[in-house]
Amino acid sequence: MQGKSARIRLNVCHYLWLLSFLLTSCGARLAVAVDELDYGLEEHQLAGIELRGNSTYTVQELKSILQIREPSWMRPLSVPRYRPDLIDTQLRLLQRFYQQGGFHQVAVSLDSIRVDPEDRGDIIYISIVEGPRTMFARVAIIGVEPFAEKDLRKQLQLLEGMPAPADLNHLGRELYALRSFYWERAYLEVKIDPQMTTELTEDPDLFLADLEYHITPGKPYTINRIFIKGNEKTHLDLILRELRVEEGGAYSWKAIDESHRLLLETSLFRDVSFTSANVDSAAGKADLNILVVERRPAFYELGAGVGSYERVRVLGAWGHNNLFGTGRRLTLRGKVYWNAEAIVGSDVDQRQPEINYRADILYVNPHIRGSRFQLDTQLYLAKVTRGSSGLIITTLGFVIGTQFRSGPGVFNTVGLNFEENDPRPHPDSKSAQELFEQNDIDKSQIRSVVHTLFIDKRDNIFNPFGGSQYSTQLEIGGGPLGGDHSFLRLDGAWHGYKNTFLGGVLAFRLRVGAAKAYGDSRERGIDGVPYERRFFAGGASSVRGFLERSLGPQASTAESDSLQATGALLSEDPARGGNYLLLSNIEWRFPLPLLSRWNFNGVLFFDGGNVWTSIKDLRWEAFRLRSYPLPPSDPDATRVWDYRYSVGVGVRLNTPAGPFRFDVGWPLKRAAFLNPEGEVVGAETSVLYYFSLGYPF
Repeated sequence: MQGKSARIRLNVCHYLWLLSFLLTSCGARLAVAVDELDYGLEEHQLAGIELRGNSTYTVQELKSILQIREPSWMRPLSVPRYRPDLIDTQLRLLQRFYQQGGFHQVAVSLDSIRVDPEDRGDIIYISIVEGPRTMFARVAIIGVEPFAEKDLRKQLQLLEGMPAPADLNHLGRELYALRSFYWERAYLEVKIDPQMTTELTEDPDLFLADLEYHITPGKPYTINRIFIKGNEKTHLDLILRELRVEEGGAYSWKAIDESHRLLLETSLFRDVSFTSANVDSAAGKADLNILVVERRPAFYELGAGVGSYERVRVLGAWGHNNLFGTGRRLTLRGKVYWNAEAIVGSDVDQRQPEINYRADILYVNPHIRGSRFQLDTQLYLAKVTRGSSGLIITTLGFVIGTQFRSGPGVFNTVGLNFEENDPRPHPDSKSAQELFEQNDIDKSQIRSVVHTLFIDKRDNIFNPFGGSQYSTQLEIGGGPLGGDHSFLRLDGAWHGYKNTFLGGVLAFRLRVGAAKAYGDSRERGIDGVPYERRFFAGGASSVRGFLERSLGPQASTAESDSLQATGALLSEDPARGGNYLLLSNIEWRFPLPLLSRWNFNGVLFFDGGNVWTSIKDLRWEAFRLRSYPLPPSDPDATRVWDYRYSVGVGVRLNTPAGPFRFDVGWPLKRAAFLNPEGEVVGAETSVLYYFSLGYPF
C-alpha cells in the first residue's frame, strides 16, 4: 500500500508538473496573441503635426479638420495623445475635405512618425499631393416645369466657377434644398438625379465639370382628410385655427412646418407630430395625421438670485395657458429685490439697503374674435431706487397691443402704453431733495404708442456661436394721446457673434439711441423727455468699470451750473440721463483650461459708451482713448461728454437657467469729482466687481 501510495503521489506530481508546463507555454502564447491584438492600440504622446505639400488651404484650416489636437496654450496641463491605429482615419478626413473642394486626385499619406528632439512626444509628418482641381463650368437643371429655372437655381450654392466635389454624395445639401423646394409646393414624390461629367483643359492643373440635375416632379398632392389625436383637454377648434393646411388643400410641407410652430407657441402642447397615411399615388392624395402631446395648462415658478446691483432677489409666477378651454393665457408674476446701490449726495454709508419690487398681470388672447390677431395686455406696478439720481420712483402702468411675424425670425410688436410715475427724493440724498424743491417735481403721466421690430438670425438663442440679431424700438409719446410729455424716442441695437480660430466666440454689440421733445414739451429742454425715457449708461450690462447709470449729464443746482459747464463731474449732483446714447461692446468668450469640463468659461471684454444732452455735445475729442481724473483746467482731464472706455475679465458658469457671471472692470477714463467750490474731492473708483445671471448682451 505504501508503494502504491508513493506511485500515486509521483503520478500526481508528474501530472501537475505537466499541467504547469502546458499552462506556462499556453500563457506565453496567449501573451503573444494579446500583444499582437494590442499592437497600435496604445496611446502615444503627441508633440505636433507637420503638413507638407498643401498650397490651397492653410495649415490651420487643415488641422481644424483633424480629430487629434496638438498641444495648446489653452490647455496648459493637458497632454495630447493619439492612437497610431487611427492615423489612417485622419488621413481619410483630409482626403475627403480636399475631394469636396474639387481635388479629385488628391493623395494624402503618412510620411513618418518621429520622436521630438526635446522628448515631448511624437511628431506626425503628413504629405499632401493636391493634384489638379475640378471646377464647375456648367450647372443646369433639366425638367424644371412647372417652375422657373431661376427660382430653382436660387436654392443652389454650388454653381459655375465653384469647386466640383469628387463624389455625388457630397451634393447632399444641394439635393435637399431642391427637394425641399418641391415638397413645400406639395410635390411629395419628386425625383432628382444628378449627373456629372468632367473634361481636360489646356491647363494640366485644371479640369472642368458639367453638372445636370434631372428632375421628375411627379404630381402635386392634396390633403384628403385630417385626423387629430391626443387632445383630451384642448378643444378641437383651438387646434384647427392654428393650422395652415386644410382638407382638400395642398399637402405643403412649408404650411405643415408653420402649423407645427404655431401649435407649439400656444404653450398647450409639449410636442406635435405630423405623419402621412393612406397615400393614393394615382390620385395624388394622402391623409394627414396630427398627434399632440398636451402639457398641464396651469404652472407656477419660484426662483431666487443674487447680483452686484440687485443684491438679493426673489421671483415667483403663476399662470394658466388655457383659461376655460379657450386657449387664452393669464400670468401673475412678481419680483422683490434688495437694492444696495450707492446713493448720490448721501452723508451716510453709501450701501444703504432699499426694498424694491415689481408685480405684473399679463393676459393674452391669441385670436381676437377668432381672427389671426393676438391681444396682449399687461398691468404692472413697480418701485425702483435710482441711487445715481437720488430718486425713488413708483410706477403704475398698463399696456395693450398685439404682435405678429413679418418673416422668418422677424417679430413685430405694437402697443399703447399708459404710465404714471411718482418720483420722490431718496431721504439720504440732500442734493436730490434740493432739486425737487427748486423744480417742483411731481407725478407725471406718459401716454405713448410703441413699435418694436426684432430680427433674430442667431444659431442658438440661449448660447449663440454665430449669427446676429437686430432690434429697433420707436416710441411716440404725447401729442393727440395726451399725457404730460410729448416726445419721440428711437432705440436700435445690433448684436453679432462669430467663432474664432483661437476657440470661443467673439460677441459684439452696437447700440444707438435718440430722444427729442416736440410741441409744448420743447420748452422744458432735456426735461421735455421724461426721466424714465432718457438714456443711461454704466453698469454690469452697459459699460463695466463704472457705477450703474452713472455716466453722462448731471442735474445741477444753480450754484454748480458754471462749474458743470466746464464738463466736470460734481460729487453731490445726481445723474440726469441723456437724450442721445452710443454704446459699443466687444467680448471674447472662451473655454477655460481644465475648468471647461465643469462648464466654466472665461471672458475678456472692452466696453465703451456714454449719453449726452444734445447731439452738439458729441464731439471728436470725446473718443480719445485715455483721459485722467484731473482738475477741469487740465486738458487731459476727463469730461462729462467723454466717451468712456473700460477693459476687464470675467468668469462664466453655464447653468440651465443661463450663465452665472462674475466680471471685473477697469475704467480707462476715470473722472475727478469736484465740490461746489471747484475743488477736487475724489475720483471714480479704479476697479469695480459685478456678479449676476445672464449674458450682458
